[in-house]
Formats: sequence, C-alpha cells, structure tokens
Amino acid sequence: MTRSHKNSNGLKVAFFVLFIAVAALAVYILSRDAPAESQPSPSPSPSEAQETAGPPDVAVDPTPDVTVFTSPPAPSPSEAVAAGPDLAAREAVGDEFFSDAAFMGNSLMDGFRLFSGLTTCDYYAATSMTVIGAESKVCITLDDGRQGTLLQGLAQKPYGKIYILLGINEIGYEVGAFIDYYSDMLDQIIASQPDADIYIMGLTPVSAAKSRESDTFNMTRIGTYNTALRQLAADKACYYMDLVAALAGPDGYLSAEETTDGIHLSVKLYQMWLDCVKTHYI
Repeated sequence: MTRSHKNSNGLKVAFFVLFIAVAALAVYILSRDAPAESQPSPSPSPSEAQETAGPPDVAVDPTPDVTVFTSPPAPSPSEAVAAGPDLAAREAVGDEFFSDAAFMGNSLMDGFRLFSGLTTCDYYAATSMTVIGAESKVCITLDDGRQGTLLQGLAQKPYGKIYILLGINEIGYEVGAFIDYYSDMLDQIIASQPDADIYIMGLTPVSAAKSRESDTFNMTRIGTYNTALRQLAADKACYYMDLVAALAGPDGYLSAEETTDGIHLSVKLYQMWLDCVKTHYI
C-alpha cells in the first residue's frame, strides 16, 4: 500500500515537470516567430545618398524657351552671282579687269587674241592645241627666252584669273577619256595657280551645215562635251562659261554668215565673245 502511494506521487511530479517543459518550449517558439520591434533605419552615408537619391527637383519656367535664329551673313557679290559653276550676266567690266588674267587654248583662242581687242592680259594659245598638248607640246617662248609648253607659260607668274578653251580638236575622243585628260591638266594648273579663279569655256558652236555633214563636228556631240565640261567645273570648284549661248544664233547653230569653215569665227563673233567674258565673272 505504501509503495503504491509513492508511485502515484512520482507520476504527478513527472507529469508536472513535463507540463512545465512543454510550456517553456511553446513560449520559446512563439517568441522566436514574433516580428522584431521596428528600429529606426540608419541614415545613409553621403556616398549612399548620392547613389540612391532621385533627380533633383527642377523649377519649371512658365515661359517656354524660344530659339532665336539670326539671318546668315549676306553673300558677297561673287557668291550672289555664281551658283555652282554657272555665271550670271553682270554689268560689264573694263579691260583693266583682265590685267591679272591669262587666256589659254587652241586656234579659236588665238583668234580671240587677234580680233577681240583685249590686250591687258596674257595669252597662251596655239593652232591644233589639245589638253594633252598643253602639257607636252613645246610651242611658245617663255619669259626667259626658252621654248616651252602652255602649262609652263601659265606657271611663270601668279594669275588671278585663268580662262581655258580646249576641246574642239578632241571632238572625236570618247567623252570620258577627254574629261580624264582635261581633269589631269586642270589639276596641274590648280597646283601652280592655287589662288586663281579658273573659267572653263565650253566648246563653241558650229554651223548647221557643218553639223549635218560631220559625225564629229556636230552640235549633238558639242552638247555632250559641254555638259561634261560643266560638271568638271563643278567638281573642281571652277566656273563654266557657256559660249554656245553667247555665240549661236536663234536656231542654236553658228550663223553661216559669221564663219568661213563652219567652225572658226568672224570678227563680229569674237567681239560678242569678249562681251560675254566682260559680263560673266566673279
């Protein structure tokens, strides 16, 4: 009987201890899962603030920005007249305008020298001259007495203006080859006369009879050559002078009364040529 009572007391003690243990475990678990008390966030460092801060506030100007466009400077007289390689008609200049000019070319240019009356310039011209011959054909007397080419003559002193008339003697060439030769010659002239205004003169017109009878000396071919020369003038920053417009009659041909062979010009037409040169310049 005594032993049974002791066993009952022992069970009670064991049960009580187990209850206390379970309760303590429950309190521990609940306290661990409960959210931690919020703490104030530490202030960011200056560098952190710079990296994380948004864009600064921008004050809005109630008056919108207005871009003011000023007019470009007025073009110089030469810029106003010359559009690309073309030259518009202007008031005629006097002969003194050509005191720093050189005229280079073939027999047509030599006729201009003889019959235009312009004597204030220098001439470098020869019969049957071509763009290739201008560099290679010895045909003039240089200032030092030696014989030389047209290009050597041009290089003797600086010029302000250079007028070139070449091409009628190459009218049988393929136009691309002609322009290549002309371009090479032009590069040499530009290199020796970097400050000169260079005027490329288009081929002069031929008569209607000459144009009909010739497969080469005809206005269709001359027009093709002149179109290519005008483009070359644009490519080389030179100027183009349209001599067909200046010298042809209303039908677009050289007047039969103003030529003996359908190609070369009368004195009257050389005077008209001079008028064109005096009124088309920069």
